[in-house]
Amino acid sequence: MGKQNLDFNDEQWRTWARLMEQIQEGDMEAYALLLSEISPLIFNYVRKRVFNPQQVEDVYQDVLLTFHKARHTYQIDRPFSPWLFTVVRNAIWAAIHKRHKVTQKELQLEDLPETAAKTLEDGGLEDDLQEALNSLPEANRRAVEMLKLQGMDVETAAKQLGISKIALKVRAHRGYEQLRKKLMREN
Repeated sequence: MGKQNLDFNDEQWRTWARLMEQIQEGDMEAYALLLSEISPLIFNYVRKRVFNPQQVEDVYQDVLLTFHKARHTYQIDRPFSPWLFTVVRNAIWAAIHKRHKVTQKELQLEDLPETAAKTLEDGGLEDDLQEALNSLPEANRRAVEMLKLQGMDVETAAKQLGISKIALKVRAHRGYEQLRKKLMREN
């Protein structure tokens, strides 16, 4: 979709509300007009909320289908924008849930083994923990270091690495498991 002006004013929202009223009376031309006008808005809203670029178009199509099915629920005496964004937001969540049942069950960040809490006088980690950290794959090591050693929050660390929060949690979880196994073998 090309770049379009998405700065809508109150009059535009009132016009769309009138179109919805016409749509509920069976006016298909009003429906086609409304869809052509709000589609860029909906597409950009979806694009900003779906992390996987390959899924944006599919989620967008699901949102349009949900909008089509829900159009009869709009109450013409109510503002259009809150209703529209509620329908769109709920449709996005439903589509994402449908596509990511496994990843929706976010992994809980786990604690490092207790030996991680022990530090030397100079602030360095114990040798066995440092060795275990160094043995991790780079992606897992960085996730563990950022979250547990540097104390970063998930959102900040994910942004710094250029990955989703879920991907960061998966990397950290795998790193914790590998650390546990390595440290248990050594102890």
